[in-house]
Amino acid sequence: MPLDMNYFNYFTEIELEFVKRRGSHMWVSPLDWALIENWKQRGIPLHIVLRGINASFDGYDQRKHRGRKVNTLLFCSQEVEAMFEEYGESRVGGANGSSNSDGSDGSDGSDGSDGSDGSDGGNGDSPFGAPQLIAFLRENCETLQRLRDQADSGSVLEDTFARTAERLEQIIETLQENGALSPELLEMDLTMIEEVILDGLKEQAGPERLGELRKEGRQQLRAYKQTMEREIYDQTLNNFIARQLREEYRVPRLSLFYL
Repeated sequence: MPLDMNYFNYFTEIELEFVKRRGSHMWVSPLDWALIENWKQRGIPLHIVLRGINASFDGYDQRKHRGRKVNTLLFCSQEVEAMFEEYGESRVGGANGSSNSDGSDGSDGSDGSDGSDGSDGGNGDSPFGAPQLIAFLRENCETLQRLRDQADSGSVLEDTFARTAERLEQIIETLQENGALSPELLEMDLTMIEEVILDGLKEQAGPERLGELRKEGRQQLRAYKQTMEREIYDQTLNNFIARQLREEYRVPRLSLFYL
């Protein structure tokens, strides 16, 4: 079963992600809230919904839409359903074993398997198995929980670290249940969590500190600015600021590249 998150957190996280990707501060409609409640009642995990929302907007951003805004969460429903179907298929083929009608997992080898121990978590594309991934994510989750406990009560950082630790807990539970997860989809989930953390760090740092970091970054890039494309320059500057903030607040990197 998915992690039993309270309704407020589930609804709020989805609403915030949708509003962020839509680029408008107009909140979701009553119809959208009904759709979210349907997802919640069906047990669609939060990270699956968020993944579907981002996949929908990634595709939308690549099309020529002439400035038209997405006005409803229904726009993302098809991707959410597709992601949930893929999630369900991975559960059937993951640690739960074969879908025998008697509920057995085929662990006695009678299913005709090759006798491998499945130490790669059922994911032949990844050099790391589920135990390594879970250990890596668990360590980072515990760090986020410590940062949450150290933050001032009611502060932006307390809320940020609490939300992201909870998201990470759900991903860990999925891995524990399935023993298999696409590295690409897992990396997508972790990237979204890192973006939430970075937004919280920027809000906590405030405009003055961000201005100082931007100035410092520009000084370090001054000798290279003329030879860099504008987009690359801006991204490098933003990466510098993000790295400095993570170091200041002792926030770990969640990406699988750091595994």
